[in-house]
Amino acid sequence: MLQIRKCESFTIHQATGVAHLDPEKFRNLSIPYEGDNDSDFLFYISENRYELEEIWDEIDEESQNQLNILLDPEWKEYYNSTWKWEDSWYESGREDETWTKTGGFEVIESTALN
Repeated sequence: MLQIRKCESFTIHQATGVAHLDPEKFRNLSIPYEGDNDSDFLFYISENRYELEEIWDEIDEESQNQLNILLDPEWKEYYNSTWKWEDSWYESGREDETWTKTGGFEVIESTALN
């Protein structure tokens, strides 16, 4: 008996709500913001997101609430490639939990273009 499965690949883009942060409120923290423009602050937040959680008690409540929008997000999907097309293929093989890279399935034949 042949074991066949259908697979699908797609792209999703999603975003958090918008956080309103004042860079000046981050200058006197133990991990201080030292930049002077929007780009610098964006990279500061990105590069220090885990460290900011470690010094949470140093951050004012309003900034904490705004940071939570980014650090504990509720995601909103704004693009999904399946809305326009389906990228799918069929595979034959056998179920085998040791093939973790392919979802527990040893692929022997595939209609996918590689």
